[in-house]
Amino acid sequence: MRKGLLVCCLSLVSATAFAGESTLSQAAASIAASPTPDPTWTFQATTSYTGSARIMKAADFGSQANVEYELQAYKNVKLYQNYFLQLGFDLDRINFSRSNNLFPYALTSLAGEIKFSYWDGDDFYPVIQLEPGLYYTRAYITKNSFDIPIRLTPGLKVSDNLYLIGGCSIDVYTNPIVYPVAGLNWKISDKWNLRAVFPRPRLSYIPNSKWEFYVQGDLNGSSYRNGPTDDHRTNNAVLEYYYYRAGVGFDYNPVKGVDIEAVVGYNLRQEYDYIRAGPIYDVKPAPYAWVNFKWTLF
Repeated sequence: MRKGLLVCCLSLVSATAFAGESTLSQAAASIAASPTPDPTWTFQATTSYTGSARIMKAADFGSQANVEYELQAYKNVKLYQNYFLQLGFDLDRINFSRSNNLFPYALTSLAGEIKFSYWDGDDFYPVIQLEPGLYYTRAYITKNSFDIPIRLTPGLKVSDNLYLIGGCSIDVYTNPIVYPVAGLNWKISDKWNLRAVFPRPRLSYIPNSKWEFYVQGDLNGSSYRNGPTDDHRTNNAVLEYYYYRAGVGFDYNPVKGVDIEAVVGYNLRQEYDYIRAGPIYDVKPAPYAWVNFKWTLF
């Protein structure tokens, strides 16, 4: 889940030709009179559809498709310079077209969001992220459904165009509990950018300030506490569900604060893993489509 998580601190450099003192004074006064406002709220809605595919090792189960919905809202509290504390919630649900005792009809997470993030003027990049909440399958919520995934992704500036990112994600309901995260953000030129960072690495072509076109990977998912079933392997067990997909997409910013993204591609692999309780079930490849709308208030 969620989640796509990346630290970027690109700086913008401008050059000004020599002019008279009056011209410089007027420019400085204009800048001082209209400072860039700080973001106050961020709202985000995402949906995706993955086509039908058979589950390996469970061929008689039939083909399965899924639809995912996610809603997020954050209050952005400025701490210092471009660093913010983001407080909000994240509701994520995946509905499957077919289910049984082994494969649930829905996976749901309802989590609070606590983020320490860097704002680059257009996007937030979390440095520290905590997601305390309920992670459950079907409609079963128990005391064991509570979890607190933690993600640490600090960045190191190598040059004005290159940042290295290192860190880890920590979750007692995953295997392994601590998973390393590393990557880089490289501004190759004014038109090309490489964000080689989990969970959504991408290579972008940016023709202007409104449009970005890219090829992207998407490696995401989460862990959920299963409810009671008639199968001893899955009864109240922890289920890890992950997907690995790739596609092409665009990011459109018609006005500052409004962001529309869409991706089409192929879900290369979906994976069901009941940790320490049974085999791993892989799902055959299938096409997918993903749409995201984000609105930032200033």
